Amino acid sequence: MKIWYVAFFLALWILLSPHPSEAKVLSTFQKELYAVYIFAEERPPTTLGFVFTNFGPGNIKFLERLDIVLDKEGRVAGILVVYTPSDGFRRHVFFSKVSGWMLQEKRENSLGKVVTIRVITSDELNQIY
Repeated sequence: MKIWYVAFFLALWILLSPHPSEAKVLSTFQKELYAVYIFAEERPPTTLGFVFTNFGPGNIKFLERLDIVLDKEGRVAGILVVYTPSDGFRRHVFFSKVSGWMLQEKRENSLGKVVTIRVITSDELNQIY
């Protein structure tokens, strides 16, 4: 009988306690960019260009969104890149263990594109937009 009380109160506490991790978009902004470069640790090369890691002046038009993903401690867990190349299939690619990135802003008389940049929690990765 005593175990039943402990189990009941433990279940009630779990159900009513706030959940520590919620999916959140912490900030969103848009920037007109000329090029984006993502620096990740060494990985084998991707064949046929299915995954882009660099969006230079020629292919910046494919880039739609960059999500900088933070873990529960507020550290950068990776970058989610959303882009649609010329084949028309939208791709969501997550790069973990990113060592850095470079966003090159558009200058006058150059090609560029307005890209949405978001800072999100890791739980937001489950939401595909």
